[in-house]
Amino acid sequence: MARMLRDQDEQAKEISGLDVNRQRVEEDLDIMERHAAELAAVDGAVRLSMRRHEREYMDDHFHSVPAPRKHVV
Repeated sequence: MARMLRDQDEQAKEISGLDVNRQRVEEDLDIMERHAAELAAVDGAVRLSMRRHEREYMDDHFHSVPAPRKHVV
């Protein structure tokens, strides 16, 4: 009997924790909807920056022979 009550209390705590998490997510989504234009601009800037960084990294690290030594015998 006591174990059943304890299990019910744990389930109630889990549900209230889920409600808190759901409420937090809804608040975050509301903020994102209000600032959609700013988020889109920042997202675009981050994507361009990451693309440039990846391209530079690949150019520096994935060529089999460095350019200055390529035609030296």
